Amino acid sequence: MIDTAHDSDIPALADMLYALNAHHASDVPERFHTDGTGAALQSFFAEKLGQGAHVLLYRTEGVPRGYLMWQAIDTAATALEHPRRQAVLDHIYVQPIWRHRGLAGRLIARFERDIAAMGCTGWITRVHAFNAPSAALMRGAGAHLSVEVYEKRL
Repeated sequence: MIDTAHDSDIPALADMLYALNAHHASDVPERFHTDGTGAALQSFFAEKLGQGAHVLLYRTEGVPRGYLMWQAIDTAATALEHPRRQAVLDHIYVQPIWRHRGLAGRLIARFERDIAAMGCTGWITRVHAFNAPSAALMRGAGAHLSVEVYEKRL
């Protein structure tokens, strides 16, 4: 079952965010770390929700097994671009034992229904170059590469 996260879900979300970030920390330790406390991770979600972020939870037997966090962004017209309303998919995570069962795809499908109802014309996300499974998930959801960002560390 997919539903909207509430404040009472923040501890479970923080646990999943820790696991997601641990994956990033193992691949890019010079940027990511796992030193964030449970309280800090919970504060992260409380702040994001307070700033208008939306979190969808995939639950089985009442227990959160995955989540998708997003926010709608309105961009005004410029001299070069039309105005638009897009959603930014910030995080998606499914617990490892629940992967390859279609949970992420169902979260994305629900996300797309929700953002369409809010008047969004599409969505964007960032995928780290080291995260090939996430890139494959996004392509599988019909997303395509639109901008490449290059980073040089000094």
